[in-house]
Amino acid sequence: MTDEWAPFIAVAVIAILVPSLAEEMFFRVLLGGRTGWLRAGIAIAAFVLWHPIQVWLGLPMAQPVFLEPGFLAIVALLGLVCTLVWRRSGSVWPAVMIHWLTVVAWKGLTVPG
Repeated sequence: MTDEWAPFIAVAVIAILVPSLAEEMFFRVLLGGRTGWLRAGIAIAAFVLWHPIQVWLGLPMAQPVFLEPGFLAIVALLGLVCTLVWRRSGSVWPAVMIHWLTVVAWKGLTVPG
């Protein structure tokens, strides 16, 4: 492994826990539950709002892009897809993997090499 891959590998390893597993357990499992579309909608909205809140609170994982409408639209779509997969499969793991792959792909395009 060369030094240029080190930041990407670090992000990929960390991203499986935060945000992927942590956010899916909170927003999909605890808030969204297995039934009820109002509940799912509230959970997806909370998932979207969580991203700018991270910036406003100055949390370490927050980035300025979390305030951009285009990014937030992608976050909403990710929340919807993960909700559908979680509910259809009955397992949180497919949603965690989709979330993780999305973060890793995004970071792979933006982390300096």
